[in-house]
Amino acid sequence: MIISEAPPVTSGVARVAEKLQRGLKLRGHQVDTLSLHDIPRFEMGEIRLSSMPFKMAGLRQQFNEYDVIHLHGPVPTFSDVFLLWGLRGLRRKRPQLVYTHHAPIELNHIALRPLLKIYNLLQERLARLADHVVVSTPSYMQRLSRYVPASKLSVVPWGVDFNQFYTPVHKDGPFTVLYVGQIRPYKGLPVLLNAAQDLESTRLWVVGDGHFAAACQEQAGTMKLPDVTFWGRISDEELYRLARQAHVVVLPSVTRSEAFGIVLLEGMAAGMVPVASHLPGVADIVGNEGFTFPPGSDRSLHEILKRLRDDQQLRVHMAGLAQAKARLYSWERSIYGYERIFTSLIKKPSYLHQLRDAEDPVSTASV
Repeated sequence: MIISEAPPVTSGVARVAEKLQRGLKLRGHQVDTLSLHDIPRFEMGEIRLSSMPFKMAGLRQQFNEYDVIHLHGPVPTFSDVFLLWGLRGLRRKRPQLVYTHHAPIELNHIALRPLLKIYNLLQERLARLADHVVVSTPSYMQRLSRYVPASKLSVVPWGVDFNQFYTPVHKDGPFTVLYVGQIRPYKGLPVLLNAAQDLESTRLWVVGDGHFAAACQEQAGTMKLPDVTFWGRISDEELYRLARQAHVVVLPSVTRSEAFGIVLLEGMAAGMVPVASHLPGVADIVGNEGFTFPPGSDRSLHEILKRLRDDQQLRVHMAGLAQAKARLYSWERSIYGYERIFTSLIKKPSYLHQLRDAEDPVSTASV
């Protein structure tokens, strides 16, 4: 598995790496992970460039040891480089390549927007080079179906440890709003902080850390929000404790770099109402069991939170619907979905070999 983030990093992507690796191993498969922790990278704020182009030659021969390479992306200079060159030049019986497409790369930087638009289109086209492509929601299946044949495209959603988070939807205590995630600009925490202004009788709990955390803490201090707590990075046990007390989980991301929202499922399992920016994929998870608002609209988010604070009957009803939906999303279902794809591919010739055979009939005839 080649993925941008894996434990000990704390993130949704790292949670995916952990769950897939552990689950597949329990089902009897050998799974190794290569992440940006193993491939040095340059970071400057939201810009991250890996050294994969310089490491590829040394890594390529190791890939012959595997039946399947599972690549996650897009990650600039990482997943794109691998799709283009990672398995080319290997022996004919090379590993099958499965590519999981998470979300487009989007940054709120005017100078970079045209380049990122081109990059995202190229990355979606590069997905065709994989033997199979997986997305986590129907919205992204529809988007990638423009370039990837339906026979090579599957939806496998992520999951939630339902029993770990389960909490009855009737909760006592003051109205509490929970944010969980890395604190980076695209996550939109300032939108939630603005929405919390003048929202009386409301606790706001922020769980997570990141290079944007100091700026958000400064914003909260300047706004003099009466009851906001920045918990920082905490253990899973501490997260369970906070989740059992909170009434609403908010995912205020401002770009399509947010494409699923595992924290939404965790909050839904814990008896919270999910509230999120209306983004592709994210809106699929919230569905009719929660509320969405235009990305960046703190006023719309404020009105939703105010309504949920004041209408306990609505809050409990929506939390019950959301919890029932979360029960359908298990990590076992995710692991089985990937295992089914992997095992079916091992019996088929690779897509790159089909391309090469079509281009080189002499080679095909001499096999």
